[in-house]
Amino acid sequence: MGRRKHSKIDRLKPEVKSTVEEMILSADFTYRDIARYIADSTGESISQAAICNYAKGFCEDMAAIRMAHENFSVIMQECAKYPDLDTTEGIVQIMSSLMMSAVRGLSPEDLQNTDPIKLLKQASELVRAVSYKRNLDIKSKDITEAGFDAVKEKTFAAMAQEDPELYSRVAAFLESKKEELQ
Repeated sequence: MGRRKHSKIDRLKPEVKSTVEEMILSADFTYRDIARYIADSTGESISQAAICNYAKGFCEDMAAIRMAHENFSVIMQECAKYPDLDTTEGIVQIMSSLMMSAVRGLSPEDLQNTDPIKLLKQASELVRAVSYKRNLDIKSKDITEAGFDAVKEKTFAAMAQEDPELYSRVAAFLESKKEELQ
């Protein structure tokens, strides 16, 4: 986010700082009003220019937070439309799209000034993230299937021993479904 250095406002008591930030966001107060509130609340004098500088950084931070929230909401809406698409895959697709848009938007001069190694490294990192996720998905599926197979094996063994008639019917049903799939 934009603001890195600490201003006098950052050092105010949390409740005063919170009120100052609310005043900045409300647009009902001038920097003079905010300076007066700080002086009345703390006895400390902060210039209108300092408040303006803080407000600029604070508003940039808030805009970045809102943008991140909106982007995440869009990702979640898209993932809800496609239940088989998980959040990570949605993020990867959006990042790929943004990266391609950024590259397409480069002017010939910008493209010449772009470090191709850095661009390839970023693309490689994206591919690596997708590969890592797919590998985890495969491992997770293998573990799930192995667990299911173990439960199935124990269930069928117990069923065959305790209720052979039920076992025969279930086995015949599964065999018929298997044939339908082939």
